Amino acid sequence: MLVAYMLQFLDKQTLSSSTIMGIITDLKLHGSQYSWASSCFYFGYLFATYPVSLILIKFPLGKSLSIMFLIWAIILACHAAAKNFATLMVTRFFLGIAEASISPGFSLITSLWYRTSEQPWRHGLWFCGNSLSSVFSGLIGYGIYHIHDSLASWKWLFIIFGILTFVWGLVLLWRLPDSPRNAKFISEKEKKIAMHRLRANQAGFKSNKLELSQIKEALLDYKTWLVAVYSLTTNIPNGGSLAFSSLILEGFGFSVLNTFLMGIPMGIVIFLFVLSTTYLSSKLPNARCLIIAAVNVISITGAVVIYTCDTIGAKYAGLCLMQVFSSGMPLSMALVSSNIGGFTKRATVITCLFTCYCAGNIIGPQLFFAREAPRYKVITPISLKLVIDPG
Repeated sequence: MLVAYMLQFLDKQTLSSSTIMGIITDLKLHGSQYSWASSCFYFGYLFATYPVSLILIKFPLGKSLSIMFLIWAIILACHAAAKNFATLMVTRFFLGIAEASISPGFSLITSLWYRTSEQPWRHGLWFCGNSLSSVFSGLIGYGIYHIHDSLASWKWLFIIFGILTFVWGLVLLWRLPDSPRNAKFISEKEKKIAMHRLRANQAGFKSNKLELSQIKEALLDYKTWLVAVYSLTTNIPNGGSLAFSSLILEGFGFSVLNTFLMGIPMGIVIFLFVLSTTYLSSKLPNARCLIIAAVNVISITGAVVIYTCDTIGAKYAGLCLMQVFSSGMPLSMALVSSNIGGFTKRATVITCLFTCYCAGNIIGPQLFFAREAPRYKVITPISLKLVIDPG
């Protein structure tokens, strides 16, 4: 799951990386078209969130996820055939549909294999694929940029990442189990032990039956909406920073190649925060919400540093800190998977969480206006008055 999550996040970053390889010029994107292309991915994700939740309930979990992962890889490679804004929007929309199963599906798998006390750390382990993708995408992107061929380098980026993802999708189809009951790599005795371990969770086992009463219970539970609103508010900056991170770094004054390389330390920072916060939450009782609050305070501090400081070093440090909020995402998923009883209810709450995840990521890129490139420093009425009349 860690490698799969690394690949799918790396795939999502390809659009951001392609901006400094010339996709905006080649496809003649102008105004807010790039922002809409980034947001369109999450429209597809949002459209598919509920149908995918039904698929994950009704069909074998591991096989469903593997097939969606293979479809994702094919659609990603098709980005290289985009000719204009319209074709890019179509591919982004269908890529979002294919991706809608991955995060909620992995969270459900984690809940089927591990006790509640073990789940934050396990969520953190596969979620680390996000930060590792930042490291590898910089190195791979650096190499791909040196390809000189009839195809533009940004097209090779989508093709190569698509092939890598497809190969790993075949591995998932072969090895990713639906549940401990049918895992081929453990014995019958170990299957019984795995099922017995989960009885302490009192959260129910995987069932292919859709329980309407559990859906109603989930939608009427105020805790469902607390988690959902958290997901919305944190993913507004996530959507913007994911889509525009390469352009922001380039705006600091880095060359194209150095922009790729400067993304590596950012990935390492997030990797360390994800590991440390999820490990601490597994060891400290009732600390998950406090840790989530703490990482968000750090991110806000980073955003203030970027906004107020003028030196490149300080801005870069602020950008690294600003990304720390993403380490709260695996903790929020662990809150759901370890505290919600009943498989249908758990799947419903996860659906609500990722619906708001989509909404936040749709809003985020729209807050970056083309006229403010490359700094994207919004001029408010107060700051405008200071420019006109410093007194």
